Amino acid sequence: MTAVFGALLPTFLIIALAAGLHRARFLPEAAWDGMERATYFVFFPVFLFHTLADARFAGFHVWPLAFALLSSIAVMAGVLALLRKPLGVSGPQYSSLYQGAIRWNSFVAIATLQALYGATGITLAAVAFAAIVPVVNTLSVIALTRHSGANATTRTVTKSLARNPLILACAAGIAAQLVHLPIPGPIESTLSVLSEASIALGLFTVGAGLSFGGLKTRPRLIAAACALRLLLMPGLMLTFCLIYNVSGPARGVAIVAGAVPTATNSYILARQLGGDAPLMANIVTLTTILAFVTMPILVYLFA
Repeated sequence: MTAVFGALLPTFLIIALAAGLHRARFLPEAAWDGMERATYFVFFPVFLFHTLADARFAGFHVWPLAFALLSSIAVMAGVLALLRKPLGVSGPQYSSLYQGAIRWNSFVAIATLQALYGATGITLAAVAFAAIVPVVNTLSVIALTRHSGANATTRTVTKSLARNPLILACAAGIAAQLVHLPIPGPIESTLSVLSEASIALGLFTVGAGLSFGGLKTRPRLIAAACALRLLLMPGLMLTFCLIYNVSGPARGVAIVAGAVPTATNSYILARQLGGDAPLMANIVTLTTILAFVTMPILVYLFA
């Protein structure tokens, strides 16, 4: 348990450092916004492309892991659909609850997997990215446009998905992997440097995006989102790992993918597509804080 906590601690220390610097106004708000934008549109897409294009899957049973990840997401989507009426919430509130439960913080995930499993964790993380990123982004955009009152058409939804840098990066990385695209040495070195920078910058954007105001408002919805994201999702991941016989580091990847907090860019999407952005910010913040406790326990017990 101590070893697991020690491996995860640097990730949360970086998040805490960024949160402290942000609250101390160490940088102008515009600088933090620019960092977040650069990470979302440049650094992390480069990381996704480079990881998927360069991954060596020989010797890994990647399909059972992919099936476990996708099955968990499908069941969670079903649970959320069943909760829509009993919760009695507005469309924008439901869309934020939906994102809070189904989206994963890939910055925290990759930092954790690198600390726990090294190169093996990065390789298997590529499977998780390929399986999860396109699916959760698509589901989130559909949920927002359907329930937030944005009145988006099918064309608008398709256009939004087609412009999503994470989906595009995953598609390009998978294509490069399938055709064995040769990447020249200087380009490879450039992609490698940008990819390494993405982890630290990603964690900084997580910390800077934490919002501590309003956590006492709508406690029922925030608590529901935390329970779904931090307890039910890793439980689903473990269940389907057992069903598909996923073990070893691959199971660890699935547990980590289920146990990480909600993605910080959920707030951006909620703000752009008419979701309840303040509620989304509160869900991101509290899942991040609570994950500091729940993640080491879940990884130690089940990974």
